[in-house]
Amino acid sequence: MKELFRKIAMVTTGMFGPVVLRLLCWTLRIEERPPISPRLFQEHALGKVIITFWHSGMLVMAYKGMGQDIKVLISEHVNGEYITRVVTGLGLGVIRGSTTRGASRATANMVKEARKGSFLAITPDGPRGPKEVVQPGVIFMAKKTGLPILPVSSGFSNCWRMRSWDGFRIPRPFSKVIIAVGEPITVPPDAGEEEMERYRQVLEDTLNALAADAEAAAGG
Repeated sequence: MKELFRKIAMVTTGMFGPVVLRLLCWTLRIEERPPISPRLFQEHALGKVIITFWHSGMLVMAYKGMGQDIKVLISEHVNGEYITRVVTGLGLGVIRGSTTRGASRATANMVKEARKGSFLAITPDGPRGPKEVVQPGVIFMAKKTGLPILPVSSGFSNCWRMRSWDGFRIPRPFSKVIIAVGEPITVPPDAGEEEMERYRQVLEDTLNALAADAEAAAGG
């Protein structure tokens, strides 16, 4: 019976989740700093990138990327299935796996998609945390693909915070959202362990600094 309810919940999420998310985000006042849509989700001078953002802020980022050639890395955990159904309903591609569970297969698939010309999107603290701590998998991915990492963080003037490991945030209707974008971070293909750790820390510090700036700008 429990499995039946889970299947019903997944089907319902897939049917109505994308619709509800579109309606919610349609009410939001979303401001990008600097304006990124023309360069991030279309062809631009940087070429393709690995978009990174904290797990707690993936809702608005999924909305901003809908219908674009973006492949999102999502956990194979059962909770990842709910996210997958919403994300695919928005027209984004999905690669199942993480930087821990299913890492080898996920990495191979991400590299394959990068070579085909797709954007990649990763929540570097997912799927299980610790919260806002970059896991080394994204740095390895950047090294293998040669793609620069583009750090992106968001801030909300008003939101609900879930009692989950990441403090997942859902912006309240008609609230203000600031999306802050940092400078691209490129990991050399010959980077050793110490250098990769340095890049990991730089990405973590950058995402947290952007999040603080976005939150302050949104008045949250």
